[in-house]
Amino acid sequence: MNRTPLRICLGVLILVIAVAQGVCGARARAQTAADHPRIAWGSNRGTWVQFKSAISAARAVRVYYDQPNVFPAHWPDRAGHNVWTLLSIRPTPRALLHHRLDAQLRALIASAPPHSDLTIWHEDAVGNNPLGYPAPLRRPATYRRMQSYMEHLVHGTNVRFGTIGCGPVNQAEKWYAPHLDWYGFDLFWNPRYDGPDGHLDKAKVWARLDANLAALRQVSGERHPMLRIGESNAAQDFRRRAWFTDLASWFATHNGGRPAWILTYWNAKHSGAEGGLSGPWPPSAAVVRRLRRLAEMTR
Repeated sequence: MNRTPLRICLGVLILVIAVAQGVCGARARAQTAADHPRIAWGSNRGTWVQFKSAISAARAVRVYYDQPNVFPAHWPDRAGHNVWTLLSIRPTPRALLHHRLDAQLRALIASAPPHSDLTIWHEDAVGNNPLGYPAPLRRPATYRRMQSYMEHLVHGTNVRFGTIGCGPVNQAEKWYAPHLDWYGFDLFWNPRYDGPDGHLDKAKVWARLDANLAALRQVSGERHPMLRIGESNAAQDFRRRAWFTDLASWFATHNGGRPAWILTYWNAKHSGAEGGLSGPWPPSAAVVRRLRRLAEMTR
């Protein structure tokens, strides 16, 4: 049986209920509602122009500076006006914690517009070492000190600081510092999220998200910490509509009404066929339509 229409109906119903609940409290939080959509959808910088052209309600872009201690002089703005940027940088532990980067980082942070997010050494918060980071970065206590220091640097500015891990958060809690502005993780489809019939099982996707939230509540000390999905996709195109719908419906019912970001990740078009964790942009027209609809409904 084709379950896609049922999934669509359920997902849309959940989102409509959540939107209605938000409208009921609009007078009490009018400014927040005006400034912060519930989910800011976006993509990585390499495909942002094409993504934004197809998904007009998209708001957020992920920008990477992957060379150690190499940062832009000003907050990145080439993605366009009123685009919200999540910037990933890599300050080295010794330079950061000995204040050698303070002037440069403070200037970068001071130039940021509202709705700017910053993180360091993404995917370090994980049990293994998927990006091959050097040994000094693979000490949880050092990494937590670095996060706390960055949180200090952004205090009172337009920038919010957070940490992006990958894999189950409850297997890497020691890597996340407390009291950050937001907490993030990557989430890609893998076969463990499928049911016996080979279709995506929403309950399994939600179970991972529930477990991540529970762990981040412990780390942050907040019932509803601000959440970001730093990268997300499904390798095969036929899974993507359900995948993105299930992520959106979870945030609509589990996030305490707090704004969240879901940043999709796509390979460049010339990078070849589907495979790995993601795939090239553009996906099928059906996936584009679903993303467009989700972005419009959750803004």
